[in-house]
Amino acid sequence: MKVNYYWDETVRENRVDIYCRVRDREMDNLIEFLKEDFCLYGKEGGAMRQIYLNEIYYVEVVERRCFAYLERAVYELDCSLKVFLERYEERGFWQIGKSTVVNVKRIEKIVPDINMRMHLVMENGEKLICNRAFKKDFMKRLKEKKEDLHENH
Repeated sequence: MKVNYYWDETVRENRVDIYCRVRDREMDNLIEFLKEDFCLYGKEGGAMRQIYLNEIYYVEVVERRCFAYLERAVYELDCSLKVFLERYEERGFWQIGKSTVVNVKRIEKIVPDINMRMHLVMENGEKLICNRAFKKDFMKRLKEKKEDLHENH
């Protein structure tokens, strides 16, 4: 499949056009991917803001309220951690603790720690802990993701 990207400042709204000779599984997968939710809404000081998934570093539950942590801001989400994980796990949001889900695309490095835990250093310098109970599954999925990347390139 050939992919072209064009940047045009005169375009009023971003758009994606798909031209295909035959509608096959590859095209169906691409269409489904493009239809999925790329954003959600969060509250800060009573105001609602659209948040793009790639802006989120991690999501955490504090006092029964769910918060999305961005590079320099925190927004309250109107869903539970369980619901968030169900919706966005396949997009790279993985659970690392009882009340924390991390965006694996925003991890800069992983540092082993004593007591079988790991420190996840995020792109913004913030450090999160992957608890022992979640470490095995996290590392297995990370290995699978790495293998998938090597197979596709």
